[in-house]
Amino acid sequence: MQISMWTSYLIEMLPEKMVKCFADHGWSTLEMSDEHGHDLLKMGDPVKVGEKFRSFAEDLGVTFPQGHFRLCTKGLRPEDMKGRQIADIAPPEKKEFEQSMEDMKRWVDLFGAIGIKAGVLHIGGERLADAGFSQKQIFDRRIEAVAKVADYAKGGPTVICLENLPGEKCGVATAKEIISIINATGKSNIGICLDTGHANITPTDIPTFIRDAGKHLKALHIADNLGTNDDHMLPYGKGNIKWTEAMKALRKIKYNALFNFEVPGENKCPEPVRLAKLDYALKLAKWMTESDGVEPA
Repeated sequence: MQISMWTSYLIEMLPEKMVKCFADHGWSTLEMSDEHGHDLLKMGDPVKVGEKFRSFAEDLGVTFPQGHFRLCTKGLRPEDMKGRQIADIAPPEKKEFEQSMEDMKRWVDLFGAIGIKAGVLHIGGERLADAGFSQKQIFDRRIEAVAKVADYAKGGPTVICLENLPGEKCGVATAKEIISIINATGKSNIGICLDTGHANITPTDIPTFIRDAGKHLKALHIADNLGTNDDHMLPYGKGNIKWTEAMKALRKIKYNALFNFEVPGENKCPEPVRLAKLDYALKLAKWMTESDGVEPA
């Protein structure tokens, strides 16, 4: 496993400054956040911008094996705030659905140019549920959306990784539910991203999720919480996830992609403290991946 950090940890920094800061603190692999993705997409053609950014990062010894597709319709800069809303790749309205698919093409192009292997995707459908659509209708629209994205990404480096979401009724809380979606699409370039924080809220047993996901598990969002809110905390703090068993399960299935911290809950502090935490997080990730989260014998 390669250790990684979601770039939202340094969200206030624009992409190039963000990469340099991570590099200065010893991080060589990262997950591109939704917000930094939006920053790049505003710069022009996704392929040209992505290739230029990839070259810049590689010159600093940094790569992006993982990225998060859009969570919101715009980024987080002051000029993005007007009209910004949660993105849904499977909305009920036909016109909006078609626009969502066009937007996803730009994201796939960007990720491909950067060299992102695991593109994490929220499957959407929440608005369908709010509008009173049946579970079958929601399932079918999700299949349609995911299949279209996977078709567009086919032949490129990026596997579409469906993320588990919190809540027993969301339809994508367990590995088995996500695998049913993967199977229904019939596409080979779709995998799973396990978000440990989401699993802990549901609650879903994390070692069981890992074992059920097996070869489909291509990405991780590692974060802890108290089982109520998505606090995005580092492991072995105030949270209550049992990390030793989770690490053993990852080893059992021979997971070999990124061990990626998604911990923006740790960045609500002065910059010197945040950077000290960043250094600690690097040591923690190394210890967890090298010793299964327990002291070596």
